[in-house]
Amino acid sequence: MKPFLFAVFLTAISTCLAEPAEEIAKLESRAVSGDATAQFDLAEAYDKGAGTGKDEKKAAMWYEKAAAQGVVQAQFNIGIMYANGQGVSKDDEKAVAWYQKAAEQGLADAQFNVGVMHAAGRGVPKNEKLAVEWYEKAALRGLTRAQFNLGIMSALGQGMPKNGMLAYAWFDVAASTGDPQAKRNRDFIEKQMKPEQKAQGKKLSQEIAARIKK
Repeated sequence: MKPFLFAVFLTAISTCLAEPAEEIAKLESRAVSGDATAQFDLAEAYDKGAGTGKDEKKAAMWYEKAAAQGVVQAQFNIGIMYANGQGVSKDDEKAVAWYQKAAEQGLADAQFNVGVMHAAGRGVPKNEKLAVEWYEKAALRGLTRAQFNLGIMSALGQGMPKNGMLAYAWFDVAASTGDPQAKRNRDFIEKQMKPEQKAQGKKLSQEIAARIKK
């Protein structure tokens, strides 16, 4: 009886171990046939090493195939891989092109990254005004780091005229999400404001907050 039970146990273990490989094989079959969702899922599996060995080259290949079919998260992910040279040769122009496609579909993280690329002049000519425009799109989708960057750019006059009141408002909006540096920056500006200026700044902050998509 004991050997029989032992054999059954081993069979159960072997079956469990085979399942991830079988699932990857099924996923790859669907991906090869052109299923965009399967292409993205397969890319994620290779990217994270889930159910298969981690393979950035295969991850990039499948992300790009899914991205070409309009999968927004795939567009963003392949953009990151081109920007960092993960699984592909580093190429800022391709990175920003993919970020742009995802940004145009409304992905806040991609909108932010397009802003970063324009601000730094990576893959595109440096253009702080365009950086501000893309940061604002992301900020109004609730992305705290975009709100923070707009506070910095307003304070320094980058891509827009210097505007301490607007800087205060953006830092206040970012601080409301719990960002500690935004709170410190807001409080620093606030110490230099007269009571009526603080009231105006709070009003502007509330107006911005009302525009943010929930």
